[in-house]
Amino acid sequence: MDSIALVRLALAVITDRLITILALLTSAGLGCWTMWGPMWERVSTLAIYVIFAYALVRAKERKDDVRPREENS
Repeated sequence: MDSIALVRLALAVITDRLITILALLTSAGLGCWTMWGPMWERVSTLAIYVIFAYALVRAKERKDDVRPREENS
């Protein structure tokens, strides 16, 4: 099983709400770590992580929004 299939299986198992909560909590934790010792490396790490976490949550929500419309058609 390749890594993409494994990630898709994991995303199918985890609920949308849990993914959103985990993304929020980990982003907050990383934000606290960044403010503890502000350096440019930490700020850029926070920015990259938050962007990818938001993109992952958004992609999961968009995928679930499209699925019911396709089943009804």
